[in-house]
Amino acid sequence: VTGQGNRKLRRAIELVHEAWSPGLIVVLSTCPTVMIGDNIKNVTRKAGRELGVRAVAEITHGLKPKSPAEVVDQLYCTLSRPAEPDPTWTADEVARRVALVGVSLRPDERAEVAAVLTALGFELAVVLDEQAEVADFLRLRTVGTVVHPGPNMLLKLQEQVRGWGLTCVEVPLPFGVDASDRFWRRVGDALGCDAADIARATARWRDPAVAAVAAFREGDHAAAPLRLAYNIGSIRSFDLRRIALEELGELPLFAELGFDVRLFIQGPAHDANGQRTAQVLADLGVDAGFDLFADPGGLANVVEPGVWSLFFGARFLRKQLTQVNLPLLDKDALGLGYGAVPDNVEAVTLALRDRFYRHFAPTAPDARGNPQPPAPPGQQIATADLGLAGGTP
Repeated sequence: VTGQGNRKLRRAIELVHEAWSPGLIVVLSTCPTVMIGDNIKNVTRKAGRELGVRAVAEITHGLKPKSPAEVVDQLYCTLSRPAEPDPTWTADEVARRVALVGVSLRPDERAEVAAVLTALGFELAVVLDEQAEVADFLRLRTVGTVVHPGPNMLLKLQEQVRGWGLTCVEVPLPFGVDASDRFWRRVGDALGCDAADIARATARWRDPAVAAVAAFREGDHAAAPLRLAYNIGSIRSFDLRRIALEELGELPLFAELGFDVRLFIQGPAHDANGQRTAQVLADLGVDAGFDLFADPGGLANVVEPGVWSLFFGARFLRKQLTQVNLPLLDKDALGLGYGAVPDNVEAVTLALRDRFYRHFAPTAPDARGNPQPPAPPGQQIATADLGLAGGTP
């Protein structure tokens, strides 16, 4: 706004160069820099030339790409583009090496993928996620197969690695038993493994996962219908198709647990967007109903009190959900793979038993549709259900 952005960027590059002497400096842009009009690319290019350092600017703001996934795709391509084959690996050895790209894994989840591949006679040689280093990206051409989430994600990287002659496998995010089954079925097909081999390799993790799902469905929740309000897009509001592709990965887990799911999607709440939303979901094979809300602050006006068993969404929505007495299951609470299923089931169970929200009197919206503030503390306690069995006070 003050016109000082270009000068500050130049000085920042100089300071980084002096302090670190890196082989490469990457400048990432944000929305304000573009709105102000700072010339990110030219400043970076000139600074790199005059300082004698490789410096590049990537346009990563939310105004140009349709979603953060497209930014990730672009950066993965940039970082891996200089990769070269390793002549010390034979063609047969390269064919046995696998890269997993664009899937964030905890150590135990990564160990599960690596162990299953080892049992099938392959090696998890490269993992590219937000924890990866440049050296990892530069080893991408030392593998024969690249596994990445889909559909329609990491499209530029997919095109790039196929141009190198690598095999690409598009897989669902393995949330739950069914999605994990499909994950390994597609990987196995690409690697030439039969179903019996995959079953033997995954049994150690799959059998407890199946048992955990069955126990949940046959347990205390079997008597009453489970209704899940599933949030899409409250952290960002970009193109609907990209949001849907990125944020529907957990649906298979809730389906196999027996939830009736309705989507709550941040976006313009008018008829034209409603029709477009319905078509996008139909194209993706999603038959869940949906509601639109214009901004995160208006969520409490569209989630009807007393209807839902659980809300699945971002943590910052908790304050609004207290207004409608609805427990929140944080989007970050769920893990990937068969091994994570028992923990996922426990997280869902604990959220369903959460008594915290029952200590607040329901707050009907006022005449303008805005939620009323909670009742005074004394009234809250007087009307609360204070039973603590199986739950959190």
